[in-house]
Amino acid sequence: MSIVVFWLEADSSPASQAFEGSQLVEALACAELKRREGRHHVIISTELAESVGRPGVATVADRKLPDGSDYEWSKAHRGKSPPRTRR
Repeated sequence: MSIVVFWLEADSSPASQAFEGSQLVEALACAELKRREGRHHVIISTELAESVGRPGVATVADRKLPDGSDYEWSKAHRGKSPPRTRR
C-alpha cells in the first residue's frame, strides 16, 4: 500500500481505500468519485518509493539547490500578463 484516499462519510466517520503505488490513476479517480458523491475532506496521501527526492522540504540558499545547481523558478510573473514583445 503506497497510496491511500481518505474521506469523511455523511455521518462524519472516517473512511479510506488503499491502492498500490502503480495505481495512481485509480486513486485519483476514486478521490474524484468521492467528491462527486458529496463526501467531505477527500484527500490522497502517498509514500511512493520512486518519488522524486527525499521526503521533506529541501532548502534553497543563495538561489542554489542542495545539490549546487541553480534555482530558476520565480513567482514574479504570476498574476501578470506576459511581457510585451516589440514588433
